[in-house]
Amino acid sequence: MAYGVSPYTYRPGATFLHRLPAGLKLLGLLGISLGAFFSGLGFLLSAAILLAGARSGKILLWDLFRGIKPLGLMIGLVIILRSLRFNLPHSWLPEINLPGFWAGLRFGGGIMISFSAGALLFSVTTMTELKDSLGSAETRIRTCWYGLTAKITGQPIRTVSRNSPVSLGISLMLNFLPRFFEVWEEAETAYRARSGKKGIPTLTLLIPLVTERMITLAVETAYAMESRGASLTCRGHTCRGHCGVRQGS
Repeated sequence: MAYGVSPYTYRPGATFLHRLPAGLKLLGLLGISLGAFFSGLGFLLSAAILLAGARSGKILLWDLFRGIKPLGLMIGLVIILRSLRFNLPHSWLPEINLPGFWAGLRFGGGIMISFSAGALLFSVTTMTELKDSLGSAETRIRTCWYGLTAKITGQPIRTVSRNSPVSLGISLMLNFLPRFFEVWEEAETAYRARSGKKGIPTLTLLIPLVTERMITLAVETAYAMESRGASLTCRGHTCRGHCGVRQGS
């Protein structure tokens, strides 16, 4: 089946990784990202798990690194800065700092592992699955918490709403990741169609444009949610049932 190759794009499939619960995949992403920065052994294990996951999901490894170019430039700048040590005002010439170089290299590797792990998650998981998983997890946590507080205080157990601002907010944040890459690719394609220069000038022009477009999308999303009766903030008696407690409970 054909599919788009934009970064963080869902790839339809029926593999074992596609069928895994979204909650487990989210926990896996967290574990891989933390392990990549924890130690050298953690980095190797995270890389091995990532390779195995890409193979299981039938995702090309190269596809997981699409869109990493701007992030790669930042990583390169960090490595360069950490590789140099200045001894001002005794000397104006920088010295090579090998420990800093290796630390910067390890940091950059961790960033790349985390980025590709996120790309793998979105490649095998739909936004609906992620939203439902977050909503179910928060509902269970709130149910347990309200049950515990009810036993302690002797008050009736409050009714938990599935449409909570926490899970909804996290879902929106995750949804903006693939949308960011879509907007970036659209802007970059339009820039290249006008024979724009490559390299740093491209970034200096595209970053403000993409940032402005993402802010506009965020505002449009907020208005769309408001028009459908959704709210991310609790306003006391005007709350619309998304704070986790139904009115009158």
